[in-house]
Amino acid sequence: MLISITGFAQDSAGGGSGPPTPQGGTPPPGLPIDDGLIILLAVALIYGIYIILKHSKKQTEA
Repeated sequence: MLISITGFAQDSAGGGSGPPTPQGGTPPPGLPIDDGLIILLAVALIYGIYIILKHSKKQTEA
């Protein structure tokens, strides 16, 4: 029993082996960030113009 306690104390004190090495495998696929980017920018531009015109129209009425 004393031998098993001593062996356990050595392993828990930093002895023991580290984590296993990661396996190769395939890398995750890249995400397509450029699909529809021009459409997104066009919609953002149109929305920005709409907000600016709405705000300026509200100030001219007041």
